[in-house]
Amino acid sequence: MSSFLIEPIYDSVAVAVLVSLLVVAVLVLVTPPTDNPKQRRWLIGLRFVAAFILMLAIFRPGFVQTDTRPAEATLVVAVDTSRSMTFPDDDRADRWTHQQQAWRELADGVASLDESMSVRLLEYDKAATELDNALPTALDDRTPEGDLTDLASAATAAIAAAQGQPLAGVVLMGDGAQTAPIDGAGAERVAQTLKTWGVPLWTVPIGPAGGQAANRDAGIDALPESYQLFAKNEFDVNFQVQLRGLAGTEVPVRVRWIDEKGNSTVAAERQLVAEKASEVQGMSLQVVAPAPGVYRLNVEVDPVEGELVTSNNLQTAFVNVREGGGRILYLEGAPRLEQTFLRAALRRFPDLDLTYQWIPSDTAARWPIGLRDWFQKGKFDIYIIGDLDADAIGREQLKQLAQSVSEGAGLVMLGGYHNYDAGGYANSPLADVLPVQMDASRRVSIQSDDVGDRRLQIPGPITVNRSRSHPITNIGGGDPDKTWSSLPSLLGANRFVGPKVSPGVQVLLETADRDPLLVVGEYGRGRTAAVAFDSTWRWWREGRSEAYRRFWRQLALWLLSREEDSGDRIFIELDSRRFANESETGFRARLSSVADERTTVKLTAEVIDENNRVTAITDTASSTVAGEQTVAGTIPNLPPGYYRLKIGPADNDSQIKPETLAFQVIDQSREMLMPMADPGYLRQLAEITKDHGGAAFSHEEIDQLVQRIAERRHQAEAPVVEKRTLGDDPISGWLLFVLFAGALSTEWYLRRRWGLV
Repeated sequence: MSSFLIEPIYDSVAVAVLVSLLVVAVLVLVTPPTDNPKQRRWLIGLRFVAAFILMLAIFRPGFVQTDTRPAEATLVVAVDTSRSMTFPDDDRADRWTHQQQAWRELADGVASLDESMSVRLLEYDKAATELDNALPTALDDRTPEGDLTDLASAATAAIAAAQGQPLAGVVLMGDGAQTAPIDGAGAERVAQTLKTWGVPLWTVPIGPAGGQAANRDAGIDALPESYQLFAKNEFDVNFQVQLRGLAGTEVPVRVRWIDEKGNSTVAAERQLVAEKASEVQGMSLQVVAPAPGVYRLNVEVDPVEGELVTSNNLQTAFVNVREGGGRILYLEGAPRLEQTFLRAALRRFPDLDLTYQWIPSDTAARWPIGLRDWFQKGKFDIYIIGDLDADAIGREQLKQLAQSVSEGAGLVMLGGYHNYDAGGYANSPLADVLPVQMDASRRVSIQSDDVGDRRLQIPGPITVNRSRSHPITNIGGGDPDKTWSSLPSLLGANRFVGPKVSPGVQVLLETADRDPLLVVGEYGRGRTAAVAFDSTWRWWREGRSEAYRRFWRQLALWLLSREEDSGDRIFIELDSRRFANESETGFRARLSSVADERTTVKLTAEVIDENNRVTAITDTASSTVAGEQTVAGTIPNLPPGYYRLKIGPADNDSQIKPETLAFQVIDQSREMLMPMADPGYLRQLAEITKDHGGAAFSHEEIDQLVQRIAERRHQAEAPVVEKRTLGDDPISGWLLFVLFAGALSTEWYLRRRWGLV
C-alpha cells in the first residue's frame, strides 16, 4: 500500500503556510524594475521557480509504502556425528546415510524460502561444533566418529549458534540415544527454554526403536584374561554366554587357537539353544593345549540375524603353553624352614605343580604311611624327599618310586638328620637310584639324639663353591663362581660317603675342603640329585631371593630334562591384559639379576601393533626396588586391537634379552554398546514446543518439515513501512539546493545583463 504525506518544518502546517504566504506576497509586491514585458516574465518566472522550490523544502512532501515480510532470523540444524549412526537403520542403508539424505533435502528446501533467514549447521556427539558451511554437500565427506552422544549439548549449542539473532527454529537430527552422562534436566530443559521463547523444536528421529526383534544380541563374557598351560594337557575353558531376544534360537559357540603367525585352529565347538528371552548361561569346554608357544584363545559366538552389536561376540585370553608340566610330590618329615621357602619358591612358577605331604615322626608307630597311588608311573614328574626316614615310606612304596624314576621321573633328596644312610636308605630300593654311596652302618634310629656325629654331618658355616659348569649351577651373573661364593653361608650339610663312580654322576657343588654338596646322576630314563644341605633359605632371608628361586627352579627343570637360560631376565606385569581403550592401564617391569655387582641398565618400553608399528612410551619412571631395577608407566590411548608391550635395554649391545607381553585393547564405548535408537525421546522433546509448531518428522518427511518451516516464517511476517521524504536523502537535498540556487543566480545574472541592478 502506498500514500503521500507532508512533513512541514517545525512539524507545523501553519508555519509552513505562513511562510509560503510571505514568499508569495514578496513575489507579488516586489516586482522587477523594468517595463519590458519579456524581461518581466523571465525575472518573475525565475523568482516563482525559486519560491516553489523553497515551499517544497518547507512542506517536505513524501511517499509512504507499507509492506509485510518475515523478519530476519536464524534456523539452526544439528546433526548427530556419534558412532552409533553407523548402525543399520533399515535394509536399505545405515543411519548416517539417511541423515545425510535428510540434510541435503532440508538444505535445498529452505534455500528457496526467503533471504532473510540464515541457516547454521552444527555437528554433535559429546560436544557440539558449528561447521564452516551449511551447503547441501556439507556432510558428504564427513564420518561419524564420536564416542558419546549428548543431546543437551546439541540443543544448548543450537541456541548459542544464533549469535543474538531471533531463532526461526531448531532442527535436531539423530537417533535420540543419550549415552553421555546427563547433567541436570538434560535436553528437556533446553526444550522448555525454546518453548518460553516461542521457538519451535523440530526433530528428525533416525534409527529403529528398541523391541524384542530389534534387541537381539549374543555375547561372550567372564573369560579369564590369561592361562599358563603345559603342552598336550587337558584343561577347562570357563566362560559365560549372554543371550537376549534369541529364545528358541540355536547359537554356535566356538573355541579357537590363534598362533603367533595368525594361523587359526578350532579347538572345540558346541551348539547352544536359548530357553528364555534374556539369559546368561555358564559354559565349560574341555580343550587340549597345543604345542609349546604363545597363543590367543578366542571364544566366539556367531553373529545372529538382526544383531546390531557384534563387538561382544568374541573374547580373547592370552595363553603361554610350556613344554610339559612339572608335577612335584614333596615328602617331608621334620617341618624345617627349608620346606617353607622351597614350597613358596616352586609354587611361584606356573609350570610347576607342587603337592606337599608332611609325615611327622610321632606317627612312627603307624609307618609305613600309605600314600595312595602317588608312586605309580606318570603320577608325578619329580619326587622330593626331605628329612624323612625310609621306614615312613616303606620298602614297597620305595620300590614303586625306584621303578617310576627308572621310567623317567626325577628324584631329589635334601639334606637332613634322618635321610640318606642315616635314614635307612642304604638298605632301601633307593640305594641304587641315588647318585651317592651310602653306608648301612651309619643308620640312625628315629628316636636317637646322636645327630651331631661328625661322620654324618659337616658343621657350618659352609661356603658353597661351584665345582663345574652345569645348567643347575648356572643361576646367572657375569662370573658364576663369584656369584656362588657371594651367597650367604650354610648352617651345615650331610657328609656323604662319596659320589658313585658311574657314568653321568657329577659333583656340581662342594665345600672349600672338596666335600660334595650337590651330586647328580641318572637312573634308567630318570635323573636324580643328592643335595647335602637344607639351609638355602638363608639366601632368601638375606636378600638373595632371586638366586634361591633360580637354583631350585634350575634343579627342577634339569630333573624334567628341560634346562633353560638363567641369565639376567626382564619380567613384565600389566594391570590387565584385556582392557577398554579409554582406561588407564599401568605396567611394571623388573630386571632380575643374581650378580653381586649389578650393571645399571636403562630399560625402555614400547608398544607394537599387529602390523609391527612401534609406539615408544616415553613417560616412564625408573627405580630400584629390593636391588632390582624397575620401570613403570601407563599404556597410551590406543585404538581397539591386539598389541605387544616390549621392555628391553636401551643399549642394543646389551646381553639382556628384551621381553614382550601381549595384550588386547577392546571397544567398550557406551555409544556402541547401546545400539537401539530412541525416536520416542526426540518426539517428546519436539512435543514440548508443539504450541509454537514443534513436531517430529521422519527422514522421509523432510518435504513436510520444509513446509512447516515456511508456514512458521509466514506467521512471523510483520508490516514494514518505507518512507521517502523530499530532502531526506543527499540526492534530493542537493537537487533542491541546486535548483533554488540556480534560479536565483540566473535571475541575478539577467538583471545585471539588462542593467536593472
